[in-house]
Amino acid sequence: MSKRVLVGISGGVDSALTAAVLQRNGYAVAGLYCIMHDGDPAGLQDAKRVADHLKIDLHTVDLRTRFDEIVVTDFLDCYAHAKTPNPCIVCNPAVKFKALCDKADELGIEKIATGHYAEVVKDEKTDRYCVKSVEDKDQSYMLYRLEQEQLARILFPLGSTKKEENRRLAEKLNIPVFQKPDSQDICFIKGESYADFIERKLGAFPEGDFWLKEEDCAVGKHKGLIRYTVGQRKNLGIALGTPVYVTRLDSENNRVVLSRTDVVDCTEITVKAPVFQALSPEATQFQGYGKIRFSAKTSPCTVRVKNGILQASFESPQRAATPGQSAVFYDKDGNILCGGFIE
Repeated sequence: MSKRVLVGISGGVDSALTAAVLQRNGYAVAGLYCIMHDGDPAGLQDAKRVADHLKIDLHTVDLRTRFDEIVVTDFLDCYAHAKTPNPCIVCNPAVKFKALCDKADELGIEKIATGHYAEVVKDEKTDRYCVKSVEDKDQSYMLYRLEQEQLARILFPLGSTKKEENRRLAEKLNIPVFQKPDSQDICFIKGESYADFIERKLGAFPEGDFWLKEEDCAVGKHKGLIRYTVGQRKNLGIALGTPVYVTRLDSENNRVVLSRTDVVDCTEITVKAPVFQALSPEATQFQGYGKIRFSAKTSPCTVRVKNGILQASFESPQRAATPGQSAVFYDKDGNILCGGFIE
């Protein structure tokens, strides 16, 4: 009997090739398309084209209510409290991978798979599963909140492969979506800016002061805290003769705090709501390599764990550690130890 796997098929090239590769490797493949929102009407049609091409069953599940209650609500709440969220990090464990596991259980299938660029390994010391980073298009940072029960079932067959090579392979296999571009934007916001989306949902955010740190005074008016983020320099809508940077969003006083020098570096951060992968939840201190945003490089640090809070001390300053974003900590081999939200 063939091994069985349920593949999350989004209508994109990576998930389509994932299904094709697993099929070629002897798996009996079924597909699952998750309806998250109304923003991608072509996605389901592309997923059906892929399933027809591969001659596999395609199941669908409507997750719009759950997605809205968990992901969109968190997104809005973060911005309402002057934080900068990453919706995919919230969605992966609580919506997308949960749906894959639930549907696999219903179908009697043990393994699930997606087209993420990462690997899943088992740490020999702690006997725990974790996501491991890869060199090309690494997406491990986005997967740090996956739980042990989910990780034990996951296959990432694209793993350490290269994106351009995969596009060529998809073309060779005549996969219908091999030329489809990668999605870059927030998936549930289409045809408007994220700030306009937030204000349409929550109402207008009031103008307030741009506050220059060096002079401790107001230097202009901002258009609402949701339109700015820590470390931002461009598109501020204010001219002071020299570049200025956002160093803090002061929600209590409705101020965007600016500085003439890039003084948004720090060596200490506080991280809440941690999820432990390779690292035992019983750990009280460890040394690793921290990453404070998806595009950042890892940096050596020491992390203390107390009462469900991580206190990370970096050897070198980290630029623009932003509340609401995630800090993810790796070992020297690129295995995720744990991670959480920057407070």
